[in-house]
Amino acid sequence: MDDAAQFNACVYNLIQLIPPQKVTSCGHIAKLAGAPRQARRVNQLAKLLGQTSSSAPWHRVISTSGIVADHSGLGALQKRALEGEGVSVCTGILGESRIEFTRWGWFPDHAVIPSEVESVDEWGA
Repeated sequence: MDDAAQFNACVYNLIQLIPPQKVTSCGHIAKLAGAPRQARRVNQLAKLLGQTSSSAPWHRVISTSGIVADHSGLGALQKRALEGEGVSVCTGILGESRIEFTRWGWFPDHAVIPSEVESVDEWGA
């Protein structure tokens, strides 16, 4: 996927598909988007969504290691949002917030994005 706006829109639409009480990794979203080496871009896009008034469930996208990253204070907001949905967030040995993928993970082999699922935000502009 070469076009940045197209990639952004695809990531946004994939994030919309993550069910409540489930999380997935930046790497898995990148894989579903057809760009498996673009996990960092997915991370940046999820962080951007968290900094806006977007309705997308950005908080359901976490690092590949299961850590809720602290993006300039967004980590606490993300943790609260996940806990509000009933997701158990535990504390790792270094004090990091972690989520158990075996219990809370959403990792489909592929995802079909319905044509009506589109950004109501100014996403990809």
